[in-house]
Amino acid sequence: MMANWSELQPELLQLIMNNLSFVNILRFRAVCSSWNHAAKSCATSSCPPPRTPSTPWLMLPSSSEENDQNNPASGARCFYSLEEQKVYTIKSSFQDFDHAAAWCVGSSHGWLVINSKANLHLLNPISPRKIQLPLMCHIAKAVLSSDPTRDNNFAVVVIYDFLQSKLAFYKHGEDSRIRWTDLNGVHREYCDVIFHSEQLFALAGDGSVEVWEFNKSFPIKTIDLPQPFAEIEKADIMQDFSIYKYSTQKYLVESLGEILYVGRVIGTFINHEGIAVVQEDLPEGFDVVFSYRTLRFYILKLNITAKKCKKVESSLRNRALFLGGNQSMSVSTRDFPELEESSIYFTDDRWRDINFQFDCDGHDNGVYNIGNKVVKPFDQLDKWKMYTPPFWIVPNPR
Repeated sequence: MMANWSELQPELLQLIMNNLSFVNILRFRAVCSSWNHAAKSCATSSCPPPRTPSTPWLMLPSSSEENDQNNPASGARCFYSLEEQKVYTIKSSFQDFDHAAAWCVGSSHGWLVINSKANLHLLNPISPRKIQLPLMCHIAKAVLSSDPTRDNNFAVVVIYDFLQSKLAFYKHGEDSRIRWTDLNGVHREYCDVIFHSEQLFALAGDGSVEVWEFNKSFPIKTIDLPQPFAEIEKADIMQDFSIYKYSTQKYLVESLGEILYVGRVIGTFINHEGIAVVQEDLPEGFDVVFSYRTLRFYILKLNITAKKCKKVESSLRNRALFLGGNQSMSVSTRDFPELEESSIYFTDDRWRDINFQFDCDGHDNGVYNIGNKVVKPFDQLDKWKMYTPPFWIVPNPR
């Protein structure tokens, strides 16, 4: 008599899942309806995480075969696994969203923050679970304090508004305050935010850093670190980069308990040789290849308590950084040897340019080697037209 695998007891199925990698959990769900139900039940319970963590995946638009742009009912998205060098298509991930209007503005703990005409939702594209957030317009970036699957009292912080960006937060699970509340910092423009150890680190446009304690009923600002201009000038970091040819985008990253300040140097206009130029100086008949492109990065290590910083000279040993619209991440290259050590994996997050320059949407993606200062493109992205920029996400089956 042959065994009926669909009739295995839920307890046994959970033991099986406890020993599966993330990708194999996806395959487990596809076996039959009862196994799929067991996986979903485990996702909403206190089951342990997958045996093997995953490298960040790169979320892409759906493939051309899905005809995504002409089929609003298609909720498919493609995800590129760096670990396996393979593309996975998850057909139901965006099925409840108008894909033409939905815009991803954040990625934390395996959840995306989706803005669709000011209607905000958290979305786990793998499960796929959704959590509605209060209305909010003009969001530049959003991050989560913790995994909503495991902590119902998580917080969301957003950078919002166009001209003079501000900070606002929302604490889920607090019935008395189902709305966004401004964080009244001293700065008038912010460019990045990250959470670490129940603290929010907010990077202002002038390079200064604020630290907010989020383990209280209302966040309290405890540290204001002045901008590291003196350190940047002392290290001659920007001596070769004229403000007429280059701009700088800044990030914060937590790596092995330390806070890194990362500058991304972008050529404003690029000629056919990949060199930053002033557009007016191009010879007649020569056009820019792209209107902007990342050419270099620099890294400073912040000492928050001492209010000092120093330049990271040549490498980040055994680490790779992932930057873009996501909450910035540092990943061990020992755990994932398929990643390049001492490299920065980056995606396009220049929202204002992407919104208005349709010929190069989401094009500025690649891998930067900190040692030899070389940028390599993602060859895997050639087949996709980037109507929206790709996003890093650590897949979370919960």
